[in-house]
Amino acid sequence: METKQKNWGQIKGGLNSTGNTKEIKIPKKDEKLAEFIGIVLGDGNINSFKKGKKIRTYCVRIAGDSRHDRTYLTSYVKKLSSDLFNLEPRFHYSNGANCMYLSLYSLRLVEYFSEMKLLPGNKITNQTTIPKWIWKKDSYLAACVRGLYDTDGSVYELLPHWPGLFQVYFSNRNSTLLKDVRKALLKLGINISKISLQKGVTPRIYITKKSEIKKFKETIGFKNDRHLKKIKIVP
Repeated sequence: METKQKNWGQIKGGLNSTGNTKEIKIPKKDEKLAEFIGIVLGDGNINSFKKGKKIRTYCVRIAGDSRHDRTYLTSYVKKLSSDLFNLEPRFHYSNGANCMYLSLYSLRLVEYFSEMKLLPGNKITNQTTIPKWIWKKDSYLAACVRGLYDTDGSVYELLPHWPGLFQVYFSNRNSTLLKDVRKALLKLGINISKISLQKGVTPRIYITKKSEIKKFKETIGFKNDRHLKKIKIVP
């Protein structure tokens, strides 16, 4: 397994940090890493928080709904984090809200993602999107899209008007990412709607035809129980 030298990716200017600077395991570029990147692109963020002149906290954080995503984050994504980077995440819960966060505190991890153009800060401002290496194999692309749909996707039945008819959709305010997710689905042979732009609604793309939802299930699928329970009842 590849490891980086201690001075790898050192930030210009030599910042003083009391954060976690221990070495991480550098994973090979495969389906697991592609899926984790999809998860971060979906409902995650990469940040460096400055406190005063010397202290910085470097963090990769993934958000979820504590009612529906708890098992997915505390079991599946936790294991994925450990297998990929040899890092143990911390979990935080918001008081008075149904929010939870999986946090990986690591300067090295933030530097590693920066190498792939996944930069700290606002994903919409940065127009962060799927790294180029993931496009090289359909299996990488399918895994990345799964991570995106597990976090920012949804499955629902069109009730009360069309019982038995389902839609799978993905929504995101990052226009570059949304276009790339649509492009990825088409590349994987799944027909998808044009980007829907409605006032007051987050831009999104839909899969509605039963045959295309079946392709999605077979090619991409879900790992998040909240979606798995719904997709299993789709005819």
